[in-house]
Amino acid sequence: MALIGIDVGTSATKGLVISDDGAELGAARGSYSVAYPGDGRAELDSRTVWETVRTILGTLASAARDHGDEVRALAFSVSGNEATPVDAASNALYPTIMGTDSRSAGVVDWWEQKVGRLPIYEITGIPAHPMHPLVRLMWLRDHEPEVFRQTDKMLCWQELMGLWLGAPPAADLSIASCTMAFDIRDRTWSERMLSAAGIDSELFPRAVPSGTALGEMSPALTRELGFGRPPVIVAGGFDQPTAAFGAGQIAAGDAGVGTGSWEALLVVTDGATLTEPMLTAGYSFSCYVVDDLYYTAGNNPGGGSVLQWFRDTFGESEIRAAQASGGSAFDLIVGQATPSPSNLLVLPHFEGSYNPWMDPWSRGAVAGLTLGTTKGDVIKGFLEGISYELRENVQRMEAAGLPLGELVATGGGARSDTWLQLKADMTGKVVKTVNIEETGCFGAACLAGAGVGVFSEVTEPIRQLLRTEQVFEPRPDHQRFYEDSAPRYRAFYEALRPLNDRPGAQA
Repeated sequence: MALIGIDVGTSATKGLVISDDGAELGAARGSYSVAYPGDGRAELDSRTVWETVRTILGTLASAARDHGDEVRALAFSVSGNEATPVDAASNALYPTIMGTDSRSAGVVDWWEQKVGRLPIYEITGIPAHPMHPLVRLMWLRDHEPEVFRQTDKMLCWQELMGLWLGAPPAADLSIASCTMAFDIRDRTWSERMLSAAGIDSELFPRAVPSGTALGEMSPALTRELGFGRPPVIVAGGFDQPTAAFGAGQIAAGDAGVGTGSWEALLVVTDGATLTEPMLTAGYSFSCYVVDDLYYTAGNNPGGGSVLQWFRDTFGESEIRAAQASGGSAFDLIVGQATPSPSNLLVLPHFEGSYNPWMDPWSRGAVAGLTLGTTKGDVIKGFLEGISYELRENVQRMEAAGLPLGELVATGGGARSDTWLQLKADMTGKVVKTVNIEETGCFGAACLAGAGVGVFSEVTEPIRQLLRTEQVFEPRPDHQRFYEDSAPRYRAFYEALRPLNDRPGAQA
């Protein structure tokens, strides 16, 4: 019996089909491009995403057949802040407004004045922000009244793709937590938030726990995509917690660091610490995909994107060498990093900062260069700058009373032993990797299996199928160096902040 996990992201969708014993039967991927029509807008045609999902499902159905397996169920892992208004006939009424779109910033100003930053946080667990679906819905009401008039539901990609596959729309609790319309403690749509917004709760779908069976794929799509029988569509989750679940984070204190374009520290908790300091640092608390747990996350936009900039700007020789050998330019660059700690300070705020500084105007900087500085030192400095941000988030979360255990590393950054060892040295935490690469797809597939009884509970496949592959222990001398240097890194950021802390500085 086979299970499918689909990971719908902002630039690509990935899919994985596994057998019930965890064997990979097939994988697929499709990309698409976001449109930028101007004025800070970022949009994506949901039909483009839909066609990509359909193609991937057909490929995975074929892969399962080739192995003599039948797909029993599927679930989605999705980017959480992209939502689409649909009419009563399930037609998309407007392009999906992407998380980076700034058109609804004025609505957030209204929320902070009328309700207040802390009350919003205490109810929803998330800071007020233009990207949340409730804010987008209010913007549509004010600026696209005809679209709003026809809107029957505001659906994130999990609900939208599930609806178009044939299941009644339902938001799992982790996706509902992204909307700014959900009470994370009562685990229901918030009457106070919806009343303040003047939005009917019926515009949002019902909220259910991850792993809930929602319905079967339509007979027509079942035949068209090549499934032998209609697979059951199961509620999956928001991509960050679903990937963390797929990497083995199933209990309070479990933590992981995922390094892609952004780097995200995610920590599973048994409650929500909704205090002013946590709000100031921008730490959201949301419902997790397992039991009644919660999670919080520290996000750094200067993760792999900064290394990609370094590769594209200074890595011409490594790019040529990688093309000749069939290897990775990233591996060649990181492999040159000086083994010992550097004396450089690198602020990786090329796209501003998120947690814990919450400073969109901060910019990248390098300090400590001398005529003796080597390319290896600079590479190490860049890796250290990204890792100082991780250390800062770990330290602040622990200071707030959140227990953090070992760090499970996932994403592209988990393929570099050099970087993984640095993370251990920098944070003082054991860092390990697991045997699953696409943990978002794997986590979604496991939730699908739990939803149809292939697994007795959602944690069963994680306990049975996941195993540790590599372990990196902090090296005491390197750990001491970074403990001593961390105050210098903070002082570096604070010294530069007045130079960047105004829009005119970006001219």
